[in-house]
Amino acid sequence: MTERTVVCWNGSAAAEAALAWALRRARVEGSAIELVDVVDTGLYLGDDAALDRATEQEQDRLDTRVEELAASRPGLVSGAHLLVGDPLDLLSGQARADTLVVVGTRHRVGPRVRYGWSLGARLATAAAGPVAVVPVEEPEAAEARTGVVVGVDGSEVGRLALRFAAREAEDLRQPLTIVHCWVAPLSEQPLIVPDDEFVTSQQSERQDLLDDHVRSVSQEHPDVAVHSVLLRQNPISGLRVESEHAVMLVVGSRRLTGWKRTWLGSVSHGLVLDLAAPTVVVGQDTQVYATPPAATLGA
Repeated sequence: MTERTVVCWNGSAAAEAALAWALRRARVEGSAIELVDVVDTGLYLGDDAALDRATEQEQDRLDTRVEELAASRPGLVSGAHLLVGDPLDLLSGQARADTLVVVGTRHRVGPRVRYGWSLGARLATAAAGPVAVVPVEEPEAAEARTGVVVGVDGSEVGRLALRFAAREAEDLRQPLTIVHCWVAPLSEQPLIVPDDEFVTSQQSERQDLLDDHVRSVSQEHPDVAVHSVLLRQNPISGLRVESEHAVMLVVGSRRLTGWKRTWLGSVSHGLVLDLAAPTVVVGQDTQVYATPPAATLGA
């Protein structure tokens, strides 16, 4: 688990979906969450009076929601903050290596590229720590989700994602499914047919990698039921299918800098743009902590 969980809240349906998911996680793990609301100064350029009114109104709305949560979910909300400025800059500042930032997103229709600059996708690209992007769905469907799914590829960030997912599975008392997807080199070239012996050797190596991950998790988390899935297909489509009913999908991301942040072609960003489940994008700086032995609900 992480030391902090921050939920991006603004009263919208997407924010409430993020809040509900984070509350369910906190209740089971025996932790607490913080709410962060942002008044976007870009909407009030040149009108300081309107910005002041909006800030006051938003503070009242945030205070009211926190009071409601204190009554209905005592001990699960440890604090709330209203910030004023650019949402991406301010929320990225909250996304530290030891902090899980949770943001909601509405149901997507139409070409995925249209949503390349959604707040969730931008945070997942820029943040130093893990970012959870939660889709809006019916409460019954959200409650029925089960299991943690993690995608691995043999990289260091993939192993970090596995550590994060294993810890979450243990804390949430959920089974863990480790998925490795692969395609043979040049297999998408229409005039090239991969050699059968080469494909068989690749399959064997990939299975060995997956088995090594399973052994590692089973040794460190003996109480977690671990399953593995090896798929010879595109990682985005494979992980979407495997995580369709999961509480959480975890993927690693080698976060980019500068102009490369605009390129949303990676597996993690492809999944964020076409969500099948609440998806946690784990970056190279993410810190994973053991659950405090004395943790109790509402502590």
